[in-house]
Amino acid sequence: MTYFENVKAVLRSFNNPLKKSKNLELKDELEQKFYDEEAEIHLDTFDPALYTFDENEAMPATHTYFYSLLKDVNNKKVLDICCGYGFTSVLLAKRGAVVNSIDISPKMIELTQKNAAFNAVNKNINAEKMSAQAMTFEDNMFDYVVGFGAIHHLNIDIAGREISRVLRPGGRAIFIEPRIPFRFLILLRSALPIKCLESPGGSQLTDKDIKKMSSYFISQRIEYFIFFKKLARLPFLGKYVENLEKIDRRLVLKFPWLGKLFWAFVLEF
Repeated sequence: MTYFENVKAVLRSFNNPLKKSKNLELKDELEQKFYDEEAEIHLDTFDPALYTFDENEAMPATHTYFYSLLKDVNNKKVLDICCGYGFTSVLLAKRGAVVNSIDISPKMIELTQKNAAFNAVNKNINAEKMSAQAMTFEDNMFDYVVGFGAIHHLNIDIAGREISRVLRPGGRAIFIEPRIPFRFLILLRSALPIKCLESPGGSQLTDKDIKKMSSYFISQRIEYFIFFKKLARLPFLGKYVENLEKIDRRLVLKFPWLGKLFWAFVLEF
């Protein structure tokens, strides 16, 4: 990817028109191709060290908080949308959940199945190719719907309706997602020669997106993450990632209003 192609990719991560398109087939086709290619690499070079489950593994603050909301899932029915590599599905299955895992990419589904078998939880995970925007599940079927970087790939209106439809009354939908604090920051970010990792149909969430998503549920809770930690992507600051993360958490806990400046959040509906 050239520098100017990277600039375009970063700018597309704000208000991506594909996310608003009603032509789901085109968007799904592009997303499937992108993630099939990514999954193929990992299927060919399946590294046991990467997929060995460790409940006590050190994780970033965003991950730790996200999974702390999913401690009590024993015997619960959980839907993992846009399941990708299957890490969340495996973790929740290890905690006793009965998991349905879906992804638009058949290769990612294959990778999730391989991950589940490797960790001996394949009997607790049913993984199948399916769009989170057109699910075939019955209404009120799941205790939890979860997604790790999922809804920023989806049309909020369509996905919001579908997720709320399959979630039982009293159930919880929990997501960890990237967000855009201000548009001008995306302009600044686009000038940096740091590779954009977003997929063709992805677009970081705005507060407007979350307001729209919340309209399909009776309540919401938001926890904000990543402010100074964003600087860790610069080579000379990468070694300070843990310290930057601790500063972020102290800041947002002491001054909650600063959350509006942060680049990621955990959403609970």
